[in-house]
Amino acid sequence: MAKKRAKKTVAAKKKTASAGADRVPRKEPYTPKRMLAHVERLREQAARLAGLARAMDDAGVKEIVVDGHAMLLRGMNQIDNFADNASRAVREEKTALLDQ
Repeated sequence: MAKKRAKKTVAAKKKTASAGADRVPRKEPYTPKRMLAHVERLREQAARLAGLARAMDDAGVKEIVVDGHAMLLRGMNQIDNFADNASRAVREEKTALLDQ
């Protein structure tokens, strides 16, 4: 027997629409200062991970099992995507400035 698709009620539609007001905008302006602040945070995170790797080496730990591994990989992919999008935006802005 085929399953019926649940229809969204008016209340559910309103709730979904109002939830969008709390979301971070899809696009935001970035200044060099703001970008550098994120770079600094990434450097701090990289230093923490490098410290963990050194501590493992120093202690002779061959491997560990870490919860959240998939989140790390998704996050790194998101950073790659962000960097690609930012690079494209810089190229487009440079072209727009040259066309003026």
